[in-house]
Amino acid sequence: MNSVLDESKAETGTKPRGNRAATACLQDAKEALTGKLEDGKIAAERLLKRSRYAVEDGLEEAAHTIKQHPFRALAIGFAAGAALGFLIPRFGKK
Repeated sequence: MNSVLDESKAETGTKPRGNRAATACLQDAKEALTGKLEDGKIAAERLLKRSRYAVEDGLEEAAHTIKQHPFRALAIGFAAGAALGFLIPRFGKK
């Protein structure tokens, strides 16, 4: 007596895959995943380099600006410190 599964396979004409087909499918999936991971790694390394260069450029620009306008930099630093000194005790009480 045939089971329902055997009848449905006979109707559609599909045959169960062998072990080789499953292994080939898994190998293809592994290669695709490996390729995508390698692409992601390369993209992350590029982003890291670009970020590092941007930070270095920003630091050089800040140093240049401080050298050009030392009193303005001092005033901005003082204002930022005063603002933090005023805000920290207010939020620390909660």
